[in-house]
Amino acid sequence: MEPSITWRLGVDRTGTGSPDLADGHANGMVVGPGGFEDRSDVWLGATVLAPHIRYPDHNHPPEEVYLVASHGEFMHGDSGWFSPPIGSSFYNTPGITHAMRANDRPLFAFWILLPEQE
Repeated sequence: MEPSITWRLGVDRTGTGSPDLADGHANGMVVGPGGFEDRSDVWLGATVLAPHIRYPDHNHPPEEVYLVASHGEFMHGDSGWFSPPIGSSFYNTPGITHAMRANDRPLFAFWILLPEQE
């Protein structure tokens, strides 16, 4: 499936990400707009960060769950940076500021967004 995923490069709109973010980050949509299953009520995607890349602080209205697939660090709200175990998950409430960063190894994680339906 991976070769068919459209990977989008990171953009830093807040100035909190790594200067070389576009060369070391990509998001791929599996389910959702432009994914294998095009739908609007749930988005499932993947993120990959090269070693020593920091994804910028950001927030969005949809709630979100991350499934951690490799070593890395995450931050949400006032939590400070934390390293969840591989295979664990955590929840971002709607509108909470969050970010992620890779250390000496690439970071790989899945995410699920639940956009509000009208």
